[in-house]
Amino acid sequence: MLGVLLAAVASAQAVPSAGVCGVCHRDEALAYTFPDGHAAALDCIACHADRRPDRVGRRHRTIPTCDTCHAGVVQGHPEKAAARTGRRQTRNCLGCHDPHGGSNLDLIAPLVRSRGKLRAVTFTSTAGLAPDSFADPTRPGHGLCETCHTKTEFYTRKGQGAPHFTEDCTLCHDHAAAFAPVATPQNCALCHGTEAAKLAMPSGHSGRACESCHATVSPTPGPGHQSAEACRTCHPANQTHAPGGAGMPCTQCHDPHGSTNIDLVLQTIQTPSGGLRPIVFDNLDGRADGSFASASAPGTGVCEICHTTTQFYRADGTGAPHFTFSCLPCHRHAAGFEP
Repeated sequence: MLGVLLAAVASAQAVPSAGVCGVCHRDEALAYTFPDGHAAALDCIACHADRRPDRVGRRHRTIPTCDTCHAGVVQGHPEKAAARTGRRQTRNCLGCHDPHGGSNLDLIAPLVRSRGKLRAVTFTSTAGLAPDSFADPTRPGHGLCETCHTKTEFYTRKGQGAPHFTEDCTLCHDHAAAFAPVATPQNCALCHGTEAAKLAMPSGHSGRACESCHATVSPTPGPGHQSAEACRTCHPANQTHAPGGAGMPCTQCHDPHGSTNIDLVLQTIQTPSGGLRPIVFDNLDGRADGSFASASAPGTGVCEICHTTTQFYRADGTGAPHFTFSCLPCHRHAAGFEP
């Protein structure tokens, strides 16, 4: 039998690099020649071990299940299929993937099974909302994700849906979670772009990972899905400023993510009197513009904006003469700025 097969190899047009396998399994071998997915690392024998040495025919080689190599890394989609294992999971995987290869990225098959029908799919970009990507703006409803969606809020097969993120869908919809939306340290900026931009500003917090202050409460994005670490966890020596004995939270004056001002001082502060006051705080000189008390615009310094009953440096620009150097040598943060 083996001699007959080798003779066939010599006379038949085998697919390059598929060897003997390509004589009988020409379609699979042609798909395997695309330089993506399994072709880059595996050959036929790596997945299909001999079951009947020197013989060909049905079941002459084993066919592993997808979770042989991808256990815990990927889950079936949709959610009701996520718990499937073994052959049942593999059948579900084959609804979207061709394990041998193809012209699409990530082994996506050229025909994807959806509700009993095969639908043509071109998937050559992971940009998100882009031609031949997850959702296609040039042909709404024809993107990879859109192909099956009929009841989703975004990107449906009919080309309809509410506005949504336009970047790579897998930044939030993780294959390992059956494409359910998942909040991870890598995708915080998609929802929290303002905070991420502030965190990039030079400060004592810049460069810190989000998860260093925000522990996961729920993996699903939404209100309360992350905890917020108390400032005193890292700054136990600093006492909040408490005029009249009424303590204020640190965030009354500071933005923990970042600010254009030094020491994470907010760019706009809500004063106890209820007004919002813009703040420029770029030096520690004392009575100087952009410092604790303003020289050219009395009442606008970071200390002054809240003061209404103090003896010095009041919000209305009045007050008795006082020291003009930095306030900090006498008014220490660790003592709640008491002298």
